[in-house]
Amino acid sequence: MDITSELIWVQCGSCPATSCLRYTPLDTTTFMPDLSRYVGCDTQYCQMVVPGVQPKCNSQYPACRYELDFYAADAIKPTWYTSGYLANETFNFDTASVAGIVFGCSDDITLPDLAGSSGFLGFNRGISPFWNWDEDGAPAAVGSRPKSQSTPLLAPTANQNPYYYVKLTGLLVDGQPLTSIPAGTFDAQADGSGGVYMSTTLPVTYLKEAAYNALRRELVSKIQSQGVIPVDTPGDLYHLCFLTQYFANAKVPTLALVFDCADATMELTVNNYFFDLAYGQTRMSILPSTDVSVLSTLPSSGQGSGSWHEPV
Repeated sequence: MDITSELIWVQCGSCPATSCLRYTPLDTTTFMPDLSRYVGCDTQYCQMVVPGVQPKCNSQYPACRYELDFYAADAIKPTWYTSGYLANETFNFDTASVAGIVFGCSDDITLPDLAGSSGFLGFNRGISPFWNWDEDGAPAAVGSRPKSQSTPLLAPTANQNPYYYVKLTGLLVDGQPLTSIPAGTFDAQADGSGGVYMSTTLPVTYLKEAAYNALRRELVSKIQSQGVIPVDTPGDLYHLCFLTQYFANAKVPTLALVFDCADATMELTVNNYFFDLAYGQTRMSILPSTDVSVLSTLPSSGQGSGSWHEPV
């Protein structure tokens, strides 16, 4: 499930070993549309899902092409992608059928692991053939059942992307508020910039620079006081890294996210904000942003007390 995209995409057609990875079994029938099922480049759906110029759109190639990028946890630039074209088909769900569903037919997938699945369902607040969203703000639970607290999902303004925004108000390190974060750091601006939204596909969390710098200073101070100093990597001004052999013996400060609701605090474990690299370093999975803050749900999936879910 991808909550920052409205595109549904699955693997379609053949997949030569030289061009992409195949996730469906070799004897599985895949969707091969005829020309009548292509979604054209001049359609509203194509322009909304795949904005900008489509270089392959012409009379000989009428289908709307797309490419979605994905990032590794230690990458600044896209690491993998999936690309294909838009088509429409009838989708069957248990006893119900929905005709004319527009979805992405991926014919090139370089993602190394989809956890046994062969595609994504896009669940953002944009146009969708399946669901309508409550613009008054539905609750998102923060914590672990049964004693979870909740904070509302904020409806995006006219100038914001159709994502799931939340009201993050601050950070706690070892239970103490980071008071050096300027007031309003996490606020959304009238022009659509700023704010805080959630992502199920980004492997790292992004914090507005002022918040990131305050958090980084506090973590470095507490960890360095134990004799564990950061790795100095020339030219890398973004990643906070330590040698794993020393970091493993350090008492890592606790980190919690504070939301705009009474006692709505998400306490994270070390695995939620630090991860080990293959070459003997441990890196913080939080990076600075000059604009919006993005809370990744991936680092907290089943790895401790912090979790995201919709209450029942």
